[in-house]
Amino acid sequence: MIWPKIREVKEALTSFFTKPYTSSFPAKPYEGDAGYRGFPQYFEEDCIGCGACAQVCPGTAIEMVDNKETKKRTLTVNYFSCMTCGQCEENCTTGKGIKNQHKLYSFSSPDKNDPGHFHSIEKDLVLCESCGEVIACRDHLLFIKRRLGPKAFSHPNFLLETQRQFQDVAQAGVKERLRREDYIKEVCPKCRHKIVVIDEF
Repeated sequence: MIWPKIREVKEALTSFFTKPYTSSFPAKPYEGDAGYRGFPQYFEEDCIGCGACAQVCPGTAIEMVDNKETKKRTLTVNYFSCMTCGQCEENCTTGKGIKNQHKLYSFSSPDKNDPGHFHSIEKDLVLCESCGEVIACRDHLLFIKRRLGPKAFSHPNFLLETQRQFQDVAQAGVKERLRREDYIKEVCPKCRHKIVVIDEF
């Protein structure tokens, strides 16, 4: 009967003089393991606002909202719904627009709308000058133009985006019907197809 007691005393003394396994959070910030992906964060200079991250997010933690009046697209990550799966980073078009950061967040706030648990980014929208529908974000068009290289000069939309880099270009208002001269304006694929059909027939 004495040996189990000695073993228990030995375990108690060993535990007393060894470093604890638990962390001292919140007195000291807890650092995750090396394999921990962390929560995603947008990088404005590399994000093109394509919305691929919002489309592949399995937890619908990323919301994409287009405002035609302000011509802005807002992408918001809700860290309450994020499962840190890394799909947004893996499927990012540029590979650098959104990345998982190796840090943890404390969800101790009782308010689910606490702004500290959201991360948003805004991008300029390009609207069709014929029908007013969303074409893409301006940074997205510039990204495609850079990828196409000299071939981009064969498309009127990319020509206009190049011109806007050097001077202001007035945007035309939405029209009731398409005309042949609308071909050299910034229009969506559907309207451009209709313009080509009108021009041919």
